[in-house]
Amino acid sequence: MAGLLGFLGAGRAVGVADILAELTRQQAGVTKRFSSGRFDPESNADAYHLAPGQRFTAAELEGPGEIRHIWFTVASADRRWPRSLVRRIFWDGADVPSVEAPIGDFFAAGHGMRANVSTIPIEVTSYGRALNSYWRMPFREKARVELWNQSSNRMTVYCQVNWVQLPSLPPDTLYFHARYHQEFPVKPFSPYTIFQGEGEGQYVGTVLSSQSSFGVWFGESDDRFYIDGEPVPSLVGTGTEDYFTDAWNLRLFSNPNAGVTLCEPQSVDCRLTAYRWHFQPPVIFRKSLKVEIERRSFLDERDPQTGARKLHDFKFRPDFFSSVAFWYQKGVARPFCELPPLTERLNPESWLEVKDMADRLPCSAGLKPAVRSNRTCQGKTMLWVENQDIGAWLEVPFTIETEAQYSLSAFQVLHREGGRWKATLRGAGQTQVLDAALDFYDAYGTLKENWPESQVYGTVREAKLGVLRLAPGPYTLRFECVGQNPLSDERRTGKPARSLGLDAISVRRLPWDRMDQWLANYLADEQRRNAEMEREAKQWVAQLTQAISDSARSGAGLPRSLAEVAHRLPGARLPADPWGQPYQYVLPGLFRPESFDVFSVRGDSRAPAAWIGNWERPYRLADALEGEELQVAGASPGTRALVQELTNRSVPDLSGGKHLFLRFGASGDEARLRLPKPLPAGVYTVILSRVTSWDYGKVQWLLNEAPLGEPVDGFSQETWRRVTVARGVRLPEGARELRAKVVGAHPQSCGFNASLDAIRIAPEP
Repeated sequence: MAGLLGFLGAGRAVGVADILAELTRQQAGVTKRFSSGRFDPESNADAYHLAPGQRFTAAELEGPGEIRHIWFTVASADRRWPRSLVRRIFWDGADVPSVEAPIGDFFAAGHGMRANVSTIPIEVTSYGRALNSYWRMPFREKARVELWNQSSNRMTVYCQVNWVQLPSLPPDTLYFHARYHQEFPVKPFSPYTIFQGEGEGQYVGTVLSSQSSFGVWFGESDDRFYIDGEPVPSLVGTGTEDYFTDAWNLRLFSNPNAGVTLCEPQSVDCRLTAYRWHFQPPVIFRKSLKVEIERRSFLDERDPQTGARKLHDFKFRPDFFSSVAFWYQKGVARPFCELPPLTERLNPESWLEVKDMADRLPCSAGLKPAVRSNRTCQGKTMLWVENQDIGAWLEVPFTIETEAQYSLSAFQVLHREGGRWKATLRGAGQTQVLDAALDFYDAYGTLKENWPESQVYGTVREAKLGVLRLAPGPYTLRFECVGQNPLSDERRTGKPARSLGLDAISVRRLPWDRMDQWLANYLADEQRRNAEMEREAKQWVAQLTQAISDSARSGAGLPRSLAEVAHRLPGARLPADPWGQPYQYVLPGLFRPESFDVFSVRGDSRAPAAWIGNWERPYRLADALEGEELQVAGASPGTRALVQELTNRSVPDLSGGKHLFLRFGASGDEARLRLPKPLPAGVYTVILSRVTSWDYGKVQWLLNEAPLGEPVDGFSQETWRRVTVARGVRLPEGARELRAKVVGAHPQSCGFNASLDAIRIAPEP
């Protein structure tokens, strides 16, 4: 077992080859199994039966040892048992569980839903019903596996725990941990914390589930890992889908190291679960670790009068996040959060068990709703309505007690004889067509992974019918046959088939309401918050500037870092800016080249136009002439001079936000720019601020025929700002002409253009 214990102790990457290599050597220990079954040759009673609310010790193992494999399958009238059944594991007699999570979330499917999963440590088959864990879980003295039925229904649980009893464990062995966390309602303007812990160990995996509060992409949020108490995270991601190793949105996939097990179309109430295992490599921590992900992406709203859609970019979202963090560490960790009660983990949901109402459902003449066997449905039965007639109908009544937003779903049984049925909601004085032609034909029947169940019983599929605001009162969901799928027919008779199969109807109350009001309040709060943060940043920039200037006047000179002036600040400390980042200090300055810059990047280090610093806003190069304000005195034929507004990501941004763009056509072209007034004779320092880009040439700048340094190459892969400083420029009396002459181009450049952002001409002492 050296392969995996080496991983636990030293963080060595482990692959399948390491595990298989163990089989070539005789292993220490004794193979053991703890099972819900017994050696009873005449019995098939191999399960535990958990009463509602019951905590049950499913396995108790005497160490030293290591759990290698755990298998579960569950049967219950509770359709959300994956989130109602909690598994807890205690190591060495500890009073707190090291593993505590709803069983579905641990096995990479959130929201009380089910999914097949195929990964290195987790495998789930049988449509989310056969749950396998291959996480290695060592223990020295004792392991206790507890199951906690938090639902109001009885649960039947089959389980096996395969483990190895060992003579001893290496002293550096780490203990396996997994813990569920969620946050709702959302803390405004805050990231979501996936894990927070102290000690020494390594983080090995994340399962993250989200439920969208707005009907637009939620996943622009970055992951962040703060290792050993660092104030700024050393591991920073580029987006939610990127963290889960996908790109450009998310879709269903299950790979050994990462995947998406649940992924509904983008809409309000879009539910998603994704996982990521950190094997290559694990995230190693010596003192502490905090793992979080932003809650920022798009928000959309519609004008109630016109219906026009407005999209807000990179705003905080109040989505319902939940997660399971997986890690190994020395000793037993204290929980970083409490397990929320079931009422907070699940949306309130009413299930209309239509098969139990088969004999009393209103329907058109000739229809005979019946209960049929179906092993893929809840209770292994379904409602089946055999039909050939267009216009046939069936109604399912239900009652709403509380006004709120509800998500309606029909759990269809798709079948080769299924037809197309219109779904209409009636009640509270309204009639809404939810789906004009809900198709019950089984297009999945030929897929290998659905055989044999789908070939015989059909495929169970949740069809979300819509999110609606419902007032209290009685409602009817009406299904009316409107046609058939072209591929559907009755195998016995060959006649057109227009039948209907249903497992159940779900009416699920969403955890948010009046999102238009929430958005209006949020945008107003954001504006106030940003103004307060900007005021705070400006105050600290002013204090830092004063402290640096005081240091220079005291004879100590300009400091090399801000730490040297911390003793001059309130509290004798360097603060973080309101966005949690350190204030920046640059000497000599980029914005103030004759002095120093001190600034906050305002949460975006690539957008200098928004930075808050010791310079004026909008930024202008002090005592400089703006290129866009100079007049063209003459130019080569075909040369054009254009004033352009340009927001680039250079540091600093353009002086005045504009530049004079000179469009040259060939080497040798030139343009002459007239300064507003003549210069006295003397020696000058000239600061030339210009732009570089992919179609710029090599240009010699001259002031009254005095070269301003060597020719400058204007080529760069991205639009950028560059500053050239020419010292000792000797000018005669009355000089006032600036000339740009093309002398060539970079081999990769596709043009000869040039730019002048600003020019500062200062006499030297």
